[in-house]
Amino acid sequence: MITKNETVVKIDSSLTNGLCRILATSKNKIKKADLLVGERKTGRKFNFSFVGNDCVVAGEFKIDTPTLWNIYDPALYDYELSIETDNGIEKIDGTFGIRELTTNGKNVCLNGRPLFIRGYIRGIKAHDHLNNCNLPIKEFYRKNIMQAKKFGFNFVRFHSTIPCEEFFQMADELGILVHLELRPEEDEYNNLEEMITTKMDFGSDEFITNVVESLYNHPSLAVYCIGNEIKGLNGEERSKQIGALIKKLDGSRLFLDTCAWGANNREGVDIDVQHMSYYFPFGKHAGMYEDTENLLVCGSAGGEMLSNKCNNSTVTRTLFFNVPLIAHEVCHYTALRDFKSLKEKFNRYGTKEPWWIDEELKMIDAKGFSDKYDKMYKASKDFQLECWKIAFEEMRSSSLLGGFQMLQFTDTDYYENSNGVVDCFDDANYITPERFLIFNGDEVLLTKLGGRIFFENEQLDLPIILSNYGEKNDKFANLSYSLEDADGNVFASGKMDEINVARRGNYEICKVKFALPKVNGAKALIFKVKLENENGLYSFNQWNIWVYEKFNPMSYKEFICYEKGNSVITDDFDKAFEMLAKGKNVCLVYRSDWTRHLINQSMQNPKYAFKATWNRFKPVIWDRGTNYGGLCDSALLNKFGFATTDFYDVNYSVLTEDCDKISLDDFPVKVKSIIQGIDKNVRDRFDAYTVVFNLPELQYDRTLRDFSYLFGLKVGKGNLLVCGMNMTGLDKNEPSTLAMAQFIIKYMNSEEFKFDSQIDEKTLKEYLIKCAEKPVKERMMTQFWQLDDTPVESKQYWDDSRAYLKD
Repeated sequence: MITKNETVVKIDSSLTNGLCRILATSKNKIKKADLLVGERKTGRKFNFSFVGNDCVVAGEFKIDTPTLWNIYDPALYDYELSIETDNGIEKIDGTFGIRELTTNGKNVCLNGRPLFIRGYIRGIKAHDHLNNCNLPIKEFYRKNIMQAKKFGFNFVRFHSTIPCEEFFQMADELGILVHLELRPEEDEYNNLEEMITTKMDFGSDEFITNVVESLYNHPSLAVYCIGNEIKGLNGEERSKQIGALIKKLDGSRLFLDTCAWGANNREGVDIDVQHMSYYFPFGKHAGMYEDTENLLVCGSAGGEMLSNKCNNSTVTRTLFFNVPLIAHEVCHYTALRDFKSLKEKFNRYGTKEPWWIDEELKMIDAKGFSDKYDKMYKASKDFQLECWKIAFEEMRSSSLLGGFQMLQFTDTDYYENSNGVVDCFDDANYITPERFLIFNGDEVLLTKLGGRIFFENEQLDLPIILSNYGEKNDKFANLSYSLEDADGNVFASGKMDEINVARRGNYEICKVKFALPKVNGAKALIFKVKLENENGLYSFNQWNIWVYEKFNPMSYKEFICYEKGNSVITDDFDKAFEMLAKGKNVCLVYRSDWTRHLINQSMQNPKYAFKATWNRFKPVIWDRGTNYGGLCDSALLNKFGFATTDFYDVNYSVLTEDCDKISLDDFPVKVKSIIQGIDKNVRDRFDAYTVVFNLPELQYDRTLRDFSYLFGLKVGKGNLLVCGMNMTGLDKNEPSTLAMAQFIIKYMNSEEFKFDSQIDEKTLKEYLIKCAEKPVKERMMTQFWQLDDTPVESKQYWDDSRAYLKD
């Protein structure tokens, strides 16, 4: 700490045996110093005296059988230091904690015990929020930290920011580790500029020394980092100088030069934080947290070749890490907000509400969503939670990762984007700690279920893995599991006692094998696993499984050529209109290259088209993407054999990956949407920035669109069902695609296949011809989400994307 008299007091309490060192420097000559230390937990007192040496007093003191500071029991020591100088006596008081911060190669260790870093990000205004509850400053930070810990977080990264003294005081008291970034306060972070090219003003030695000396005694301080995403490590020599200076000033913390984009296996850092890509760790990208190929773009500190194109082949180097690897800015998956409740909260606290609340409410009303917005909100939050669960479990099971930094825990109030677990008042809303801790607790049960979509009678052989990083000292727990439906009917169950839970880290504890039941059509099941002992529940997890009847295989071509009685399935507009004119029941399977114009920009306009966007089964990443989940007519879908809840879930993962999601915003009539897609409600950052497109307001033509994957209406004398889902999985005999094909066939041949909304053939053709005049071009961030072919955006991508939109 630095006093108002500019006296510096540093207490090195980084050894768990209680041996501490004090170093105090003054502007005046020091004669002696008396130190009184009080242990808060026990009330014990310790007195020590030291002799000055010129303007310095330095010495060791010992706390016998010390109480160690950790994130579960943040034990603190109060001290009173009386320094006698030739200019009088200065009395100083403060706190410190005794704790040791080390690494073991894969994990950061606190007091010798490995941690899985479960971090969240705040700091710059895009990832933070104001004191909207108007609390005293310490209480503002107390609320944030306590909420974060309730949801399982143990670490906070301050993006491009040095947190204030009050935050550190609360972090010390409540027990959470802090990562700061050494960016001078006047050097404001600019997202647009710095996501493309690094702009970094490195702090001076004087500035860095002041930061270290001011914060040295806080046990919560864990990581000094120079800055965010310093690409190519601009100023590499200066970075090395800063690292050496920090090690000299404070060898008890961890040092990191850049948070992401540092060269692999560079020297001089104690941990590495790397961007693991903007993929979603599911389906074809399920192994992304095991795949070091995503990190090759950062290069190698040793200069060795990382990838080589050879004779009809390519070889890439598999990277290894000598220090803990932390995943950078993960899971910033957004969802809708409860704008009415937010507006009421801002009013209740007397805080000026952000401009976007009223604008969002206007847009919801203008789009005709007011009556069903509450269901849309819940569906989007459920999809967000499921995506978090998938990603968190992939990170917890990774052999590479020692933790992650999530972007972010609390919603920002600066933008309309909602990627927080709690709102911008630090209050839990739809997602509860109980639901979140299942996959973000100290002890997490994991398994490997793949896509979670299966045929009946399939045999599953599931490893059960325990990710064990807590403070519990239990030696054994009893395992039980069950496969059941929502009504509690059990199809398989079992148990095994005396499972060893004394080890730390990730380890397989058993394998569970069972056959899935025979089903009629399809069935949603839940696989549950728990560990418990005499102390109660040790850990619990569950996963949804979708089981489908194994119908006779059908190819995609057979499906789009289906004709039986009064029902016709086709992918040809002209045939569809011909059959509708005859009063037939028609399913038009819409899969068009026009939707994928982005990858074939020279293609000719089709005759007819819907206003469709190229969809991926993955969440919206801040402002990248269009998928906020969806609403399903579960009664209809389940009746004719496609298992679903009211909300879009993993059961649609194959059907809606690489599919044509149709916008009904300007469709001539209202239609029956059987599977509705929910669009994001936020702006693309490049649209909003003045120097790019300068469109600061919400753009209705590209925001909160009325999407549909499957909808129906009456056309002339016939009934039309439009399917934008990807049915090509039929050629792979994929269970959910085959089940959807059977649903469509059964539904079309039923008496229920009729619709209230109606359009004449001429009006529909005119609309489709108009849609074929120009393709739907998503905005810059979403184009990258659609391509889904590289880990992160490049400068070339930004240039090409902007040119595509301006063409």
